[in-house]
Amino acid sequence: MEVKQEKVKREKVKKELYPILEFDPISKPIVEPKNYEAFFEKRRGVKRCVFTYFTDVIDDLERTLKVNQVFRIRTEGYRPRVYEMKVGNEYIYVLPMPLGAPQAARMLEILSAQGIKKFMVCGGAGTLNDAKTKDYVLVPTVAVRDEGTSYHYLPPKRDVKMNPSVIRKIIQTLIDEGVDYAKVKTWTTDASFRETVDIVEMRKKEGCDVVEMECSAFLAVAEHKKLLCGQLLYAADVVCKTGWDYRDWHTRTDQRLKLFDLAVKCVMKL
Repeated sequence: MEVKQEKVKREKVKKELYPILEFDPISKPIVEPKNYEAFFEKRRGVKRCVFTYFTDVIDDLERTLKVNQVFRIRTEGYRPRVYEMKVGNEYIYVLPMPLGAPQAARMLEILSAQGIKKFMVCGGAGTLNDAKTKDYVLVPTVAVRDEGTSYHYLPPKRDVKMNPSVIRKIIQTLIDEGVDYAKVKTWTTDASFRETVDIVEMRKKEGCDVVEMECSAFLAVAEHKKLLCGQLLYAADVVCKTGWDYRDWHTRTDQRLKLFDLAVKCVMKL
């Protein structure tokens, strides 16, 4: 007997008052990262990548021949460099990152289309709670989603959490290395010049320890794409209601190099 298959009606995205809330969990993207595959040479079966915002560290590694540029991401404007680095018997990619959540998502998408499934990110953050964060390696286990990119990858919700297994592996690596660390809640924002006095105080009251511009996007894309992605931060500048303290964060080369080395060690454990 022939069984009739009923056609399942697919619901369209519901129009909301604010476009950022119109999450589409069903229909297929028109442009996908695999469309970029033809632009890249396949390299050594690389499975891991470290994203870093420390271009000074990468420039030093390039001068000392510890990394080698293998290609650049094809895009308009600034074309991010992708380096290859040998760690033990394995090669990993290292990518100096442009700022912002949209680029975080874009680079994660493009590199994952090349077969990369394990990522670590290292960068700086403005501290909202210097007593808790100063001199510690910071692990942002949860991020407040005050940017636009993550809302295209996960349904609207106030925050996004790092994969628990990734957290465990990062923490174990830091313990093995004898590093003092603190787990923190971060506030990810698109607008670094709109960190107003009242909003900073609001974020502190909900438990945010630091502020930066990418973490919630990295975590949302990783959850959506089923990737392993972790992040390490250090408390660079101070953001508080009495004002801003730059603290010469770009000159803290030793601290930045240490954080990059830890990110490499962590990604090898994922």
